[in-house]
Amino acid sequence: MKIIGIATTPRKGGNSQMLVEHILAGAEKAGAKTDLIRISKLDIKPCLGCGACKREDGCVQKDDFDGLMKKIAKADAVVFGSPLYWGRLNAQAYPLIDRCYSLLKADFSTDFPKGKKLVFAMTSGGMGAEAVEPVNTYVKHIFSFLGFLDAGFIWQNHCFSPGDLNNFPDTIKEAEKLGAGLVK
Repeated sequence: MKIIGIATTPRKGGNSQMLVEHILAGAEKAGAKTDLIRISKLDIKPCLGCGACKREDGCVQKDDFDGLMKKIAKADAVVFGSPLYWGRLNAQAYPLIDRCYSLLKADFSTDFPKGKKLVFAMTSGGMGAEAVEPVNTYVKHIFSFLGFLDAGFIWQNHCFSPGDLNNFPDTIKEAEKLGAGLVK
């Protein structure tokens, strides 16, 4: 089994990245092969809104998006991690999400391999559950267009500074258990 972790945080070792890493560690212990991808290290341009992807095959932009999606297409599961900024995903997450539109045909069907598991991992500073749940719903809905299956959600609040996730050992254990569960 192959699991890709996508960390959208611009901070190397940020809390949401750490949460993704703990999920991947649990999956590795259960026998999966994993790969962590930091979006901030890739060149993924924003969607141009040109509509060429509905007339042609794929996006007209040439950057790291196609290579990333080829890796994801070969994976069995994806762990998507983001910090919550001002009640939404962070800015680095949106170019990837918006460009996934290019994987849909004009009739909104897709040739992207379906049935992949998706776990969403999020950290926040002071936002409560009322801010978190709509973001979880949004992420799961967007990826469902590509045929992803909801395989879980994990969130930790009170992560203001890098490393704050370490103050929540129960969440870390839960993340590792969630990762192991992906392998079943």
